[in-house]
Amino acid sequence: MRETVRNRSYWNAIAEAPGFPALTENLTVEVAIIGGGIVGLTTARRLKDKGITVAVIEALKVGRQVTGKSTAKITSQHSLRYTTLKKKFGATRAKIYADAQQAAITEIKRLVTRYDIDCDLEDKAAYVYTCEEKRVVEIEKEAQVARNLGLPASLVRETGLPFSVRAAIRYDGQAQFHPTKYLAQLARTIPGDGCHVFENSRAIDWKPTQVTTDQGAINARHVVMATHLPLGQIGFYYAQAHPQAEAVVAAPIGSVLNGMYVSAEQPTHSIRTHGHGGRIFAIATGPSFTPGNTDDERECFAEIERWLIDTFDAGPIAYRWVNEDYSSIDSMPFVGWSSSRGDRYLIATGFGAWGITNGTAAGMILADLAVGENNTWLDAFDATRVKPIAGGLKFIAENIGVARHLIAGYLSRKPKSFDELAPGQAAILKVDGARIAAFKDEHGKVHAVSAVCSHMGCLVGWNENDRTWDCPCHGSRFELNGEVLHGPATKPLGSPISG
Repeated sequence: MRETVRNRSYWNAIAEAPGFPALTENLTVEVAIIGGGIVGLTTARRLKDKGITVAVIEALKVGRQVTGKSTAKITSQHSLRYTTLKKKFGATRAKIYADAQQAAITEIKRLVTRYDIDCDLEDKAAYVYTCEEKRVVEIEKEAQVARNLGLPASLVRETGLPFSVRAAIRYDGQAQFHPTKYLAQLARTIPGDGCHVFENSRAIDWKPTQVTTDQGAINARHVVMATHLPLGQIGFYYAQAHPQAEAVVAAPIGSVLNGMYVSAEQPTHSIRTHGHGGRIFAIATGPSFTPGNTDDERECFAEIERWLIDTFDAGPIAYRWVNEDYSSIDSMPFVGWSSSRGDRYLIATGFGAWGITNGTAAGMILADLAVGENNTWLDAFDATRVKPIAGGLKFIAENIGVARHLIAGYLSRKPKSFDELAPGQAAILKVDGARIAAFKDEHGKVHAVSAVCSHMGCLVGWNENDRTWDCPCHGSRFELNGEVLHGPATKPLGSPISG
């Protein structure tokens, strides 16, 4: 019998959701943290260990948004990034990045041991490989750069994959885990001694010393925005980091893989395995696409599913979901104070699809800054740094792609009315001069909201798998009814009448 495909994260589907109260009063702590993902919870745990009172405010459920949709590789192996970082920033800052990733691996393992967190943590080697002869030189160069930076990297030909590769870099001492379990249990260690975790509490207003929800407010000395991209227009990071979406799938597979793998060439193929319910599942992802680009989304899902089934003889796809991340203009994450003067928030963004270690390292940096301690990694990650010109061309190209998507959205194409929508179909319609995002479900009910993103006015696009409206410009995501899934937008999409 064919297995039903669940259009949701494998990790979230198989893990119990923790329960934390909503914020329903006003209170005071030393540090308020917006966001209950890996950055927010790592920061909170580190601060509590320093004797600082914290309150984590999560708009939905802790650990089940971006972190809970990742492939959950705990690794300093970030494809061929170190050659790029050395070229752009020099060996000293490239080594800072490398050291931070390795320290993040150690920190996750420490927290798992210290708090007895059951999250299926497994030691695994991580590989970046190529099947193309023309890329062997790149692999060899990256391996040498990585070794010179002190990373546990070695050039190999054998990987444990069921096909031959031309060359690969193996990183030892790496790991993988269940991200939702990890964050759920880490979150449970925070409440008490003046510390709090709140769910279903969306920040609707913020100041450098106060966060307000619709039912209460948190007063604090500092506010941390652990929100994937800072909310609203804080620091103008929406103009310095572009969103990228990835199709992720999980399917039963015949055997456990000995490592975690990602290809150096395009289309990208990434895979790891995980055991659940007496079966082994492969979790795989492929090339990225612009959020809200339905055609590219379909192609990416088709590509990664074909590769997974054909290469590994995987069973029918059991889970499909879309994850999203941001890449910075210069390939280095932004972590630290949002401004050198004026309104100052602690922020972290631009992890470039390597959020498990970067998010943990960011939490370590932010906790130090919140208490006035020096952190030597800040020299490379500093969120107020002057961006090198080297990152500009790629960023401009990304914006051109977004512009083309928006122009296409304004073109007149079928369907042109609610009546012309087929069941299961979505479209951007022009109704009485307003752009409407409309979806007709399988029962014939039309769900319609304004197609104008509440963040900065871009047109949203349809996420066919998750059935959400996603902004291609800055990555905000919205439910069918227009409610915010994650920012930088904080207000829902308008009604189809008001726009």
